[in-house]
Parts: sequence; C-alpha cells; structure tokens
Amino acid sequence: MLYHYEVCNKCSEKYIRKYISWCGSCQTNYLKNNFTNWTSGNKEIDDFIQKKQLQIDCYDIIIEWIPYNQFIDIKKIEKNVDDAVTIYSALWNNGSLHYDINQEELTRKPNIKVALKCLNNSQNMIDKFLIEAKICHENIHGISQNPDTKDYIIVLQDIYCEKCGEKYTNERIKWCESCHINYFKNEFKNWTSGNETIDDIIQEMQLKINSFEDKIVEWIPYNQFMNIEEIEKIDDNTAAIYSALWNNGSLRYNEYKKECIRNPNLKVTLKCFRDLQDIFDKLLNEDKNYNIGISQNPDTKEYIIVQDEYCEKCGEKYTNKRIKWCGSCHINYFKNEFKNWTSENETIDDIILEMQLKINSFDDKIVEWIPYNQFINIEEIGKVVDKTATIYSALWSNGSLCYNDYKREWTRDPNIQVTLKCFNDSQNIIDELLNEAKSYNTCYGISQNPNTKEYIIILRNGISEDELFRTYHINYLKNSFTKWTSGNEKIDFFIQKLQLTDDGNICEWIPYNQFVNIKEIEKNDLLTIHSAIWNDSPSYYNSIKEEIVRKPKKVTLITLNYLNKSQNMIDDFLNKVKDILMVDNCNVYDSFHKKYYSLMCGMSQNPDTGNYIIVSQDEYCEKCTNWSGNKKIDDLIQEMQLKNCCLYNEMVEWIHTTKLLEWIRNSYTNVVLKSLDINEFPSKTNNNNDISGIYGISQNPDTKEYIIVLSIDKYCEKCGELYTNEYISRLNAINNLQIL
Repeated sequence: MLYHYEVCNKCSEKYIRKYISWCGSCQTNYLKNNFTNWTSGNKEIDDFIQKKQLQIDCYDIIIEWIPYNQFIDIKKIEKNVDDAVTIYSALWNNGSLHYDINQEELTRKPNIKVALKCLNNSQNMIDKFLIEAKICHENIHGISQNPDTKDYIIVLQDIYCEKCGEKYTNERIKWCESCHINYFKNEFKNWTSGNETIDDIIQEMQLKINSFEDKIVEWIPYNQFMNIEEIEKIDDNTAAIYSALWNNGSLRYNEYKKECIRNPNLKVTLKCFRDLQDIFDKLLNEDKNYNIGISQNPDTKEYIIVQDEYCEKCGEKYTNKRIKWCGSCHINYFKNEFKNWTSENETIDDIILEMQLKINSFDDKIVEWIPYNQFINIEEIGKVVDKTATIYSALWSNGSLCYNDYKREWTRDPNIQVTLKCFNDSQNIIDELLNEAKSYNTCYGISQNPNTKEYIIILRNGISEDELFRTYHINYLKNSFTKWTSGNEKIDFFIQKLQLTDDGNICEWIPYNQFVNIKEIEKNDLLTIHSAIWNDSPSYYNSIKEEIVRKPKKVTLITLNYLNKSQNMIDDFLNKVKDILMVDNCNVYDSFHKKYYSLMCGMSQNPDTGNYIIVSQDEYCEKCTNWSGNKKIDDLIQEMQLKNCCLYNEMVEWIHTTKLLEWIRNSYTNVVLKSLDINEFPSKTNNNNDISGIYGISQNPDTKEYIIVLSIDKYCEKCGELYTNEYISRLNAINNLQIL
C-alpha cells in the first residue's frame, strides 16, 4: 500500500527518498529541461555534465557548468612541480544547488568556499581532463573555465589546505597532517631535554601523528607541575607514582579554532624512573597510548613520564577514561567495606563479595547485604506460582549504591521503591536462593527477615508477575530436562534451546500416545496434516487455583512428507523446522490481519513410521484447511501459504466477503481486486514464483466469481497485472475498491 507521503504530489511517482520527500524523477526532469539554458562551449564537457545530472541518485550531489565570473576572492594555494595543476581557493557567490527538504525544491546555498583545481592547457586535452573529473566525483561541484587562459577547472568542495595546498587529512574538520608536522618541526629549536636520545624519541613521536585526536608528546619543564603528591612506589623502589596538576596543560587540536590549543590545569600522573632504560621501555611499548609528555626532576635527576588517563589514587589505567572511573579502586573499596557488614552466613557473604568484585563498569548494579530495618511500607503483593515465595513491595530508605560521575564516588539514591521476593524455608535452600539471585539482572541485594529468618532477594520495583513466572518456569524446565527424552540427542538439544528462550512459548517433546482422536484432514506432496486431541496439553498458570495446570487441547500434527523417514535425516528435518516456523520467535505473521499466530507447541514421533512430527496449535490448522467450500481453491491457498511460510511475507488466506467489506470500510489499506475464472488461478499464480503481494482469495456473493486480493504496491489497479517495475506504481486516486 502506498500512502500519500510516499508519493510525489507533482508526478505521482514513488519517492526514492520518502522520508525527505525527494523525487528523483522530478529533479531529473528539472535538470533536463534546463539543458538549453547553459553550455560550456564544448560538446564533450556538456555531454559529461548532462550524463552526470541524469544519473543522479542522491538529492544532494549535483554537478553543474559554473560560469567563472561567479567566483570571487580567488587565491592561489599551490602549483605542482610539473606545472600541470594549480590549486586555488575561492568563494562561489551563487553557491551549489541542493535539495531543501522543507520547501521540497532545489535551492542554492550562496557564498560557499570551494577549491578550484585548474589543469593547465586542459583545453587541448579534454579526455585527460574528464578522466580527472571522474576521479574527483565524490567532492565535485562542477566544471568551469578561466576565460583568459581557457584552462578548464574542476570545482571541488573545500578539501585543500590554504596553508600548504595539500588535501586535508580530515576534510570534515579541515585538519592538515602536513601542516601540523611542519609546526612541530619548527618548534624543535625552541626546546630540549638536555638528552639527545630523549629529544629524538619525542621528535619521532610528534612526527608520527596522523589524526587530530592523537596525543601529542612534549618535553615539559618540571616547574609547570604543582600539588605533587606521592601515590605509591613500585618495582622495589625503582620507580614511584605521583599525582599532580599541570598548569599549562596538554596540547590538543581544537576543530573550531582550527589550531592546537592547551587544556590548562590538567590533572596528570607522574611516573618517575631512576633507570633511563625503563623510561624508554615505557615510552615505546606498553603505555604509549597514554603518554602526553616527558619531564625531569631537577633535584633527583629522575626522568618522568607524564600521563593523563591514569587514576590519581592508584596510578592504574582508568577503566572508563571518559568519566575517569577506576575499576581497581572500586574493587578495593568493596574489599575494604567487607569488614563493615555480614549476613552471618559465610556462603551468602562470599557470593555477595564475589558479585561485587566482578563489577567492570561504573553503571553496573551493586549487589549488597541489606539490613531488613532499611525497608518501610512493606505490603504483600502475592505468591509466586509454586507458592515457594511471597512477593512484597517496599520502600528502601537508604537506597541503592550508584556511581556519581560528577563527584567521582559512590553515592546512594534514597527512598526507592523495590520488590521483595521472600523465600519460604530459604535458610535450608541457600544454594537455590543464590542461584536465583544471580539469574536476575535487576537484583539490588539480599536481606533476611529477623523474625521468620527467611532470606529475601531485593529486585527492581515493578518487576512483572510474568517475569517472576518466567524465571520460575525456566528453572522448572531446566530441572525437567532429565525427566524426558526424544531418544535423539540433537532433537533433545533443539527443544531444550527453544524452551530457554524468553518468548514465553514452551516447546515440548510429546509422546505420541498422548494424542487421541487423530484424523487426517489434508495431504499433499509436501505435508500430511492431522487434527488431534492432546490429553496432556501445555502447562499454564491458573490464577484462581494459584497453581500450574494442564488441560486437554485440540492441536494439529504436521508431518513433512518430502522428508520421508525423517528419523534418518535429523539435520534436514530440524533445518526445515527452523525455516518453516521461524524458530527465532515461533510466530508466523499474518499481514492481512496485522497479527501473529503462535505456531509451534511441540514435537513428537510416529512410532509406526518413525517420522518426526511438528505439533502446532489449532489456530494455524484452521487457517490452513478451511474455508471456501471448493477443494481446488483450498488447495491453492494452502500451496501459497506453504510457499510463504518460511519467509517474512504476507500470509495468503481465504477472506470472507463480510470481513473484506468491513476491512475496506475501516480504510485499513488500499487493495486491487481481480476477478478471474477458477481455472485461471493456477496458471496465474504459478507464472511467477514470487507470490508476495497476494493477500488472499475471496468470492463475490452475487456473481459467485472468485476474487484474488492484491497489494496496490505490486499490482496495477487498472489491469490487475504485476507491475513491470514496482517503483512506477501510482497512488490510488480514490480510496475505493477497484473490481475489474
């Protein structure tokens, strides 16, 4: 279906870029009609520009012929040594054509900076000039000509450095590696460490920069450091680590000012080494990505590596450099806090500490031992499905620990609502309690009711009953793995994997003797479909009885005939199951009704034939085998469903006339209805293997003619045939049904 915002209101073509309402057809026609309004005076160049304009496939790239008098402030940047090319900077006063997504038309952006690449004597070598223009196609605005020299010019985006004429290393922020290398070369004479080897190392590192984000290593006079404090000594006193404030600060490239500036009063780490060889090793190997300079203590003569991404407390690398969060320091914090609390159960203490020491990010949830007296306003919500625990809501007065990246310390978020899951007899099932605590991503901690001695898991507020049930059910299913088997290891693993998904659909191995009233309802070369009653149907939670129950249920048994004796073709069988059932979510999408049908509830095996069977919920069966009262039509619908069932496409179905008319009245979509003789259906549908765009089949109640319901996106509303080119489909001018 095409909506009005997907189609050009000028020509009714489908937008190439519908989210910005850009019509390539209209823009191409505009440029084509404008061919008579300009010429370069050279047919080859005119043809080149016109061809590029007609090949346009993006709204913001338009190559033009640009009269030379539209350029002002023309300045020479560089002339190549072979005199073949001269580069100029200029201001283009008219500016480039671009598509304004608000006005939905081409407009100009005036006074833009451009680079003029002038190929000397190019009027005598047009072919070579056009080859160069093709090479520059990503950055080209157009072509021009100097009226005095007759040289042709490629007009480029502002991609050349005005200082040296080299192409910018980073065009977006106008950063030139060549210029910055020259800057440091010129600075060499303004500093020295007093040690030739160290000078050489610093200069070598400065000349290796290849990005504006690279750290710049410098020689830093020691008197620029203040507030120097020792953190620790390392390696048998061969080195020491200090924190300090560097008042000048490090050099960084400022992309707005387009120059290197300093970041004053920068907190840094100083690593002092007695052995000069140690400093060489650190500079050139393990710490090179963190170094911003070298210095020397004038009193001790020790050389110092200056680093800016090391923790000022412990000297370790920050785990998170952006907010300067140190995992090592915070692990030490929890280790030191261990002596300030206890659950009085060694196993619980060990597990909580283990979970605390596993933190590797500042936003990780911190699991704690929480004294019960910190909870107020405790109210019972209900019991979990197996009555092994009771759920409460409560207010936690102290609140959870969270890292404050401004204060750079752990703080508490007081008075937060939480959910308490209180386990019956939990003092005797510690291992089960702790395993469940680990299974939650939203666990704040563990507590204990001092009166009942029951242990409690503290969870995020608002954790749903479904989530609690799913956790219970997954544990239940894991425990039941040993209680059943299909007799085939691959089948068992496949079902177990499905059971542990979070989609809520439980796929089971079902012994064949649990099915009664088995009746064949459809058979073809692909499938045999039976209806049956499953006596021991899927489990569900009965909220009235507050327990898990099973209830006999009607199901569909699907045997894949084209994999006869599937017990000998397990891999093929499972691959077909994955394809047909879209195992990622066990759903089939019916785009006509805009909803999903839950499909698979288990697998079984016929003990007589040995064939494996897909057990489907009955809703899908009724959609597959019902409907028109005409076997030929029903067979055709089912054949098309089977073609589509392994694709994310429309589900072809029988559409009752009353349902269709209601659907149309509610304006769900525009469709094309094609009336055909029943004998024409197979040939019409088989001519093209792509049956996407077919919603279903219906019947005119008055004429008894069968009607095929088609997507207006793919089928012509005038003749009902498949579009030769889907993109030239027109918007349906009226919102009524077309019966042809």
